[in-house]
This record gives sequence, C-alpha cells and structure tokens, in this order.
Amino acid sequence: MKLAIFNKKKPARKPRTAKFNPELDKFARELLAETCERFPMGFEPILSWRSMPVTAGVAEYQTRTIGLSAKVLIDEERVRVTLLHEYAHLLAVSRKGMKEKGHGPAWRQAMVDLGLEPEVHHHYEVQRNQKRRVVVYRCVRCAMTFEKSRRFPQGRRY
Repeated sequence: MKLAIFNKKKPARKPRTAKFNPELDKFARELLAETCERFPMGFEPILSWRSMPVTAGVAEYQTRTIGLSAKVLIDEERVRVTLLHEYAHLLAVSRKGMKEKGHGPAWRQAMVDLGLEPEVHHHYEVQRNQKRRVVVYRCVRCAMTFEKSRRFPQGRRY
C-alpha cells in the first residue's frame, strides 16, 4: 500500500493585533509624525498595537515597525516614553547601521537627542506571567526536596 503525501499550504498568519485605546493611538501617531519630522530617518515607521502583557514596546529593524503594547501602555506619558525609546532604536540603526542595534552608545545618543534619559527597562506596573507548573524532586539518598519549573531531561542521572 502506497501513501500519498499532500502538502497543504497554511493560510498566511495575521499579525497579532490588540484592541487599543483610539485616543492613545491618535496621540501616538501624531507624536510619531512629529518625531519623524524633527529626526528624519528616510522612512516613517509603521505603528502597530500588540497584545503584550509585560513588554511595553518593540522595534523591528527589518520591517521598520514599532510595536506598542495595548495592555501596558495605558496613558499618554507611557506611550510617549515607550514610543520615543523604540524610535531611538530605529534612529540609531539608521545612523550607524545594524551593528548598533540594541542599547549601545548610538542608542544612548539617540535617546539624549530625543530628550530622554537612556533607560533600558521600563518600570511600569504589569502583571507578570505565572509559572505554569512546579515539578518537585526528592533525592533518594538524603531525601532533600527541591522545586523546578521544568523537568530534567530523561535518561540521565543527577
């Protein structure tokens, strides 16, 4: 008996978008347009709202996109700081190239140019992810127990 294998193409995956506050979206788009005018890069980044529970924003260099969290960014000040932080990433790369991606000297200079302190992480109150499970191990020699969030690989002795 011979079996035929059919390759089904998966439908293109839609980008993960989230419900966002229209007033904050309007504010973010106006701020982005103003920032692009003051600090031109040769392109205007695409702005997208995403459902990120902890991360405030992301800058995607290849697609020239700034993704903002609809869950974390709940007021204009958070949107302003996060949007400018992510714009500084794209600005640094447009000035110095891909070797300057991340939070290096070019990004720090871009943050200063945009009028912000070069802080790497936000300090917004967010709901952190909870552990999905806890695995409890017990030593067969001394009976000591300890907890891990993941199982040890099988086939080994510990």
